[in-house]
Amino acid sequence: MRRADDARLPAPVLPAAAVLGLFVVSGFAGLVYQSLWSHYLGLVLGHAAYAQSLVLAIFMGGMALGAWGAARLGLRWRRLVLAYAAAEAAIGVLGLAFHPVFVGYTRLSEGVLAALGDGLAAQLYPWLSAALLILPACILLGATFPLLSAGWIRARQGQDARVLGGLYFANSLGAAAGALAATFLLLPRLGMPGALAAAGLANLLVAAVAAWLARGDGVAATRATAASAPDGASARHSPLLRAVLWAGLLSGACSFVYEIGWIRLLNQALGTTVHSFELMLAAFLLGLAGGGAWVHRRGGRLDDPLRTAAIAQVAMGVAALLSLLAFAQSFDWAAALVQSLSRTDGGYRLFLLGSAGVAMAVMLPAAFFAGTTLPLFTLGLLRAGGGEASIGRLYAANTVGAIAGVLLMTHVLVPLLGVRLGLVLAAVGDIAIGFWLLAHARGELQPARLAALSGSAVAALLLALVWGRADPRTQLSGAFRTGHARLDASLEVPFLRDGKTATIGVVRSGTYGTLSLLTNGKSDGAMAQDLERPPGGDELTMVSLGALPLALHPQPRQVGVIGWGLGLSTHTLLGSDRVQRVETVEIEPLVHRAGAQLFARRIARALQDPRSQVHFDDARRFYASGRRRYDVIVSEPSNPWVSGVAGLFTTEFYRFLHGHLAEDGLLVQWLQSYEIDDALLASILAALLENFADARLYLAQDNDLVVVACRSTCPAADAARLRVTGELARETARVGLDGDAALAVRELGGRALLQTYVRALGAAPHSDFHPQVSLQGPRTRFRADRADTLQRLADNGLPVLDLMEGRILPPASEAVAALPGHSVLQARQRAIALAAALSGQPRATPLPARQHELAEAEHELQALLGLSQGPVADLATWTRAAAAVAAATLGHLPPQDLERVWIAPAWIQRDVQPAAVRAVLDLYATAAARDAEAMLRTGEALLQRPEAYPLELQEQALVLAQLGALGSGRAEEVERLHRGYGVALPHGERLRMVRHLVRVRGLELAAAGTAAGDAAQGVAPVR
Repeated sequence: MRRADDARLPAPVLPAAAVLGLFVVSGFAGLVYQSLWSHYLGLVLGHAAYAQSLVLAIFMGGMALGAWGAARLGLRWRRLVLAYAAAEAAIGVLGLAFHPVFVGYTRLSEGVLAALGDGLAAQLYPWLSAALLILPACILLGATFPLLSAGWIRARQGQDARVLGGLYFANSLGAAAGALAATFLLLPRLGMPGALAAAGLANLLVAAVAAWLARGDGVAATRATAASAPDGASARHSPLLRAVLWAGLLSGACSFVYEIGWIRLLNQALGTTVHSFELMLAAFLLGLAGGGAWVHRRGGRLDDPLRTAAIAQVAMGVAALLSLLAFAQSFDWAAALVQSLSRTDGGYRLFLLGSAGVAMAVMLPAAFFAGTTLPLFTLGLLRAGGGEASIGRLYAANTVGAIAGVLLMTHVLVPLLGVRLGLVLAAVGDIAIGFWLLAHARGELQPARLAALSGSAVAALLLALVWGRADPRTQLSGAFRTGHARLDASLEVPFLRDGKTATIGVVRSGTYGTLSLLTNGKSDGAMAQDLERPPGGDELTMVSLGALPLALHPQPRQVGVIGWGLGLSTHTLLGSDRVQRVETVEIEPLVHRAGAQLFARRIARALQDPRSQVHFDDARRFYASGRRRYDVIVSEPSNPWVSGVAGLFTTEFYRFLHGHLAEDGLLVQWLQSYEIDDALLASILAALLENFADARLYLAQDNDLVVVACRSTCPAADAARLRVTGELARETARVGLDGDAALAVRELGGRALLQTYVRALGAAPHSDFHPQVSLQGPRTRFRADRADTLQRLADNGLPVLDLMEGRILPPASEAVAALPGHSVLQARQRAIALAAALSGQPRATPLPARQHELAEAEHELQALLGLSQGPVADLATWTRAAAAVAAATLGHLPPQDLERVWIAPAWIQRDVQPAAVRAVLDLYATAAARDAEAMLRTGEALLQRPEAYPLELQEQALVLAQLGALGSGRAEEVERLHRGYGVALPHGERLRMVRHLVRVRGLELAAAGTAAGDAAQGVAPVR
């Protein structure tokens, strides 16, 4: 029992620095949770925008419930700081348990969705179940502010302003740090489970320190009763309390309309990446922290906190309107950053710093005033006798408003008005709240101040409406990517709308006759407006995605397509009468709407064919519902660096797709090789190979790869299947897919090649819970990296794939169209022309290439022919020319087309040449004939000669000798050649990664041979 005279004892003094430190760490952990929950729930809901809005809504909703509960129950407790410690401990335990719970939930959900089918229940299940996953922790998070603030106010009587402002500042500052640390520090190093564990441990640390500080908390019990006495029925129903609660609710709604709106707008200028999102969130939270710090320092000297809050409301609305002017300039700022910075890791760090500055220029002023309102409202209620319970009630009302703002902006204002006008409406609402509060404040505001406020509001509204709108060419410029703040004036923008997840635009080029689809300023595909024009943009890739499964699968009856894009892949698939149904899943309805309005002439089957069904949904949820299984799944989402998209390139997702394919089913996966490096691409391929028994790799066009993954052995392609209907035959022939030869040239290799690539890069499978692609992808995009190693294997000029993969190239007599944008096809045609010139045949076609390549090939050809009229005198010049012409012919033509070119060459008299020249001719002759044993012998012989051959020729000799070793079954010789010659031989750009992959393949085969030999002799493997 507590003694009555304890009420006269002094209240315990909680150290200010310790309490503020606790709430910094608590805010840090809270935003780590929010950031990670967005990643986790993105796997459930399918799009980062949906996950972020749901997490934000549930985060704020749970906090509202927690604050309301603290107001109703918690403030009756005697030891509030100890109750706060218990809440923090419970949050920590939930944080530590979240990952295993989530893994179990996803397994359970597959069965639940399959049972629910396609009805409304299946649509609602992911949202409701995901909300329940995070709700308990959010409720506890909501209770922490009222409990700690009330407990500290009891201990520091008369310092309510410093307490409220200080805690709000500390929590917001910690939250900003948590948002940044989650993405830039914890996730890259620990993955999602480890980052959650770190946040959970932080909460447990806070709980332990708070429990230690609460040792004397019970001394203030009588004072707690006294403090809460005014909060009786009359206080709860007082007009002031109701007015402030409504103001807090509406203010919270407007603030979160701003947050959603600013992020959606800045995505267009700074890019839709996880990095840019966290920077924007941190900028918003820093503004809130600044407002809390101002109240912490100045609140105690305010005569009427509610009047100050009213002025802050008006100022917040004005600042929000003016933020649109800053947004209109943000494209110029982003473009200037990109143009001025080097495309390096250091440059990217500076770009992030500059992006943070842009985000703060847009957000910080209004966020600062938003940070003052809640502490000022609370301070006003406390001074008016509202009691401790008013803290929880106001906090609950404010967070309920935040939920309403998130839902209203995402599902009502954006679809009806667009992002910009939605933000304007919220700003006008804030200004109205401010003037309404001023009308109810004690005393009247001086007329001059009232006129200044009114004039500022009207002026800001006019400025926002007139100059706060970015030009459509600016919005679609992709300044973060291109370094240009607006599109060329010759381009038209016939379509620009704000969707629920992104801003969708279409750009028309009258000069080139193409239409491009852009999402938040990033191109997601382009093609010619009609079939009378040559194929342009991404047509080769999109048609390939539809045509390849038709050529490979004998009966592709049921087809699923992930991502509508321009609709051309779906249209191509429907060109076959063997296809019975194509279900296309697209998460943003506006993408389909844009296609229906502007691409209709090119995608008529996708829009009108009754076999075409389009579903606006998440692919995981849609495929899981109804136990769907397909003969073919075509996956063509956006680029993996886009926030939320990388989850469609993970081992968990590929395992999921494997389960939704028929026994002989095929997965056709588009992969970019631009704006990504080999390490990230290899991690995606490792994830795919982990889940499929076989795979084939195709080059659709430069920088666009297509992987066909098979549950069993991949079938052989049959181009005749593309000619079963006239329309399909015309459309595929238009992009060069008109025969088996065209497919063969595009095919790079199979599973063994991809496995070698993965091992060469040391890549671990990309995982949902270690999202390195989404974390590192923005950096590789900024650096303009290219993962061109796989394409280099085909266009380096040497018969690498012939010896590594057993590839057999089609002869020159097989017509294969050399299309712009496909360097391998162009190189083949150029090789045919060069071979004709060397063998003395009339040149049937010009040398197709980009202008510099054409000039180089012609120059080297003429130099080689000129120097070869008699015995070669200028060995250095001749060998350089020979190496260049060999690289342009050897790897692009089969042996029969290299007769009289390198095999018994007609353009040079071998017998009269010096030994150094004959050694070169012998090497190229054996490579042309694909004579592996002779390649090994002649390649090493050339490397041993005393002549100072050019480095490019020596490198060719090394690679050809190593390929000969592979082809002759002497894989161990590959490493010997590397150590004997390769270590000292500099790497050229063309063959750098080729050499590495050849070496890795040699090590693989040598190790396999050793293991097989040991097994045959009964030797146990070494472990």
